[in-house]
Amino acid sequence: MKVGIVIAPYEEKNASGIAHCILNQAAGLIKKDTENEYLLYTSTPIAPHRLEGSARNIVVPSSFIGKNVWFLSMYLLRRKDMLPDVLLFNMPLLPLVLPSSIKTIPIYYELQAYGEAFGGVYEQVRRLAVKRAVRIITPSDGPRKDIIEHFEVEPEKVVRIYLGFQDLKAYAGKSSVYGTYRDHFLFVGKVKFKKNVHNILEGFILFKKKHPNSPHKLVLAGDYGGEYHALLQKSIAEERITEKVVFLGYMVKEDLYTLYVHAGALMFCTLQEGFGMPIIEAMDLGVPVITSNRAPMDEVGGEAAFIVDPESPKEIAQAMETAIFDEDKRSEAIRRGKERAKLFSWEKHTSELLDIIRSLTDSK
Repeated sequence: MKVGIVIAPYEEKNASGIAHCILNQAAGLIKKDTENEYLLYTSTPIAPHRLEGSARNIVVPSSFIGKNVWFLSMYLLRRKDMLPDVLLFNMPLLPLVLPSSIKTIPIYYELQAYGEAFGGVYEQVRRLAVKRAVRIITPSDGPRKDIIEHFEVEPEKVVRIYLGFQDLKAYAGKSSVYGTYRDHFLFVGKVKFKKNVHNILEGFILFKKKHPNSPHKLVLAGDYGGEYHALLQKSIAEERITEKVVFLGYMVKEDLYTLYVHAGALMFCTLQEGFGMPIIEAMDLGVPVITSNRAPMDEVGGEAAFIVDPESPKEIAQAMETAIFDEDKRSEAIRRGKERAKLFSWEKHTSELLDIIRSLTDSK
């Protein structure tokens, strides 16, 4: 059986978030599964080391329409060597023209309602994608519940499989230009509205007003720019804390490891997520985590995290103060976090996903 994994447009270059998930899924399945052939669909040639075992790289257009036209062309040309029996893809990629013989498994990280923005077309098409799927994978119970209710699908069709996380410990001891940062509040991710950086910033401002002589900085590791970033900078300038808030941009892994292990706490008080991988990355490295009381962040962080209302800067500031200055609660959060991180791994994720793929093979 041929198993296809659509990686495009989430490519290797500057991989983050969903791209990390897809690449780790593919690597794990190829390594573990010796029975099936894997077709990796990318828009640019993939690194050769990812093609170990029974795997082929097939280059396809990166756009939504382009990919659908490509799959249709392969079907019409009878190019069975280019088409899979089972196709894994990440929403919102939608298979409009796939032959019915291909069993689809969409991976749905979070439920997003784009219907109004696209005149309802997106909503209708993704309903078709969900309807034709043999299974739907989602990384936590929060999105699973949302998907079941929104699309009115059978609960057994939607399977929760926890994600793994980056093993950054492999970068211990490697040099980094950020080694001088200490006890900072760290945010990891793209700087955009749904990541709630504005309320994190407001919480940090309240923290600094209460502790004006503290050396703690707010360090943001992730791509930034545009109007949202400009509004943040305006608030920073008005509060005269320009030197206390640092935007570093995209981080290579050795730099990210350094920022994590020297952090006072991770700030992951986002408004919407499919999982929240930085929560587990931080816990695994012994960093206290402050995260949202919304699904799935509260589910992923569990009792090991400091849970706050993400829209309450006051609660965020109070959690910052506790995570930094309350040694007992800080130590307990670190201990619980290290234990909780053991529940998540790409090995576990891959094994559960492969069980689903094999069940489809057995049912043929």
